[in-house]
Amino acid sequence: MSFLRRYYWGILGLVLASYGLSLLHAYVGEEANYTIMSMEMWQRQIFRSVVSLGGVGGRPPLYNWAMIPLAHWVVGWPRILLAARLVTLGATLGTALILAGWARALWPGVGAGKVAGLLYLVTADVLFYRGWLAYADPLFAFFMVLSAFLLWNAVQRRSLLCLFLSLLAIFASYLTKVMTAYAYYGGIWLVLLGQRSSRAFLWSRQAMGVYILGLLPMGLWLGTVGHQDTQQVTGQLADVSDKLLSADALGTWLLKLGEFPLSILAGLLPSSLWALRGLVSQHRQGIPWPFPVKSLTAMALLNFLPYWIAPHSAPRYVLPEYGLVVLVATYYLTHESALFQNGILRPERWVVGLVLLGLGISAVGYPLYQQRVRGDDYARMASQVEALAGPYPIYTLNWSSVGLSVVALIDSRHFDRPAIVSPPSCLTDGLVIAYTSHDLPGDGWAELEGQSEQLVLICRGKVCAAPFFHLGRP
Repeated sequence: MSFLRRYYWGILGLVLASYGLSLLHAYVGEEANYTIMSMEMWQRQIFRSVVSLGGVGGRPPLYNWAMIPLAHWVVGWPRILLAARLVTLGATLGTALILAGWARALWPGVGAGKVAGLLYLVTADVLFYRGWLAYADPLFAFFMVLSAFLLWNAVQRRSLLCLFLSLLAIFASYLTKVMTAYAYYGGIWLVLLGQRSSRAFLWSRQAMGVYILGLLPMGLWLGTVGHQDTQQVTGQLADVSDKLLSADALGTWLLKLGEFPLSILAGLLPSSLWALRGLVSQHRQGIPWPFPVKSLTAMALLNFLPYWIAPHSAPRYVLPEYGLVVLVATYYLTHESALFQNGILRPERWVVGLVLLGLGISAVGYPLYQQRVRGDDYARMASQVEALAGPYPIYTLNWSSVGLSVVALIDSRHFDRPAIVSPPSCLTDGLVIAYTSHDLPGDGWAELEGQSEQLVLICRGKVCAAPFFHLGRP
């Protein structure tokens, strides 16, 4: 630990440099989902519901609300992807700061705040991928971690204000992604309720009034926006129930039960390693876990369990639990450092190794992958689509990552034009980005080759005059 304290600011600077380089990559995965929504929301001046490819509804819009001002007034719409990633990075850094404050409040005077913040930023899944990617999950996790900290702080201080703010934070988390945020809040609340010293406050008449007041924004939102955009309610409920209840083959589910926790432990390195070492060591020695460690572990496990046993879930859904594990690891690093003196567990080796690996992946790994496999070709494919369409409109039926990325690039380059949407039934002249040549009746078709991806283009009317197209159906 002395090494980390001595070189803390230098290590932190390298971590931030790694994140900074990640902001410059081409589209990764389905990032274009969110940039397309934000561009269409601004163009159509619809802000209480997300808008995508001409359709309205289905998701809460707070991530887009954060992205739109950055794109419009700071970086410009052609750099909408940068705006989206800046929001994600801000959420990641904000989560690290919350964990730093939480750790310092739990264990003052031992440098726990610096350790917790740094550990979150060098967590493998966060550093290499999740902490900068333009998905809603990091902002979702930020508000959930904030709500947990405020709820814990409310109990410690007997503060009704903190309790109310914790409910506002969890509402903001719901507005970012999905209503399961309230299940997470309920898990944290139940663990705190199990503590005798907290029960009187959490069950008090004043607290009950705060719960009603804090849940009012959710009720108002569902009663207004949910009334005009039923997909935000029914669609989310159906999605959650499908993930929790839709049955897979027994073998597939059993494989998922074994694989899922291992993927989480790997993504949480190095904190998962130190947290498990500390918990197991004290258990074997018959030493009771410290009270904060016991509470944080219970919070993490209680909120992890539904995602573990659900037939369908992904590691990114568990991102809000990462901070709880980081706090447990922070305790053992700052209070039981003798446990981590042998080679494989030494903190400085893990932290420095991950930081250097993160820099290498950001500066060399991703650029090479995108240059040689997929990513860099999206811009070229977008230019080809534009050239083939000429003055005629472009539409899309392709919801894949490559199709969305090409659409987002075209929309952001020409933000003064109407956004690309699904083709109308009365289409006479235009170009349609599709999966296959059979997706839509047309006058001609062509296959646009990328590095490892292909787009099928279907033409109607005058666009088909280009010799690039095969006339007629295959």
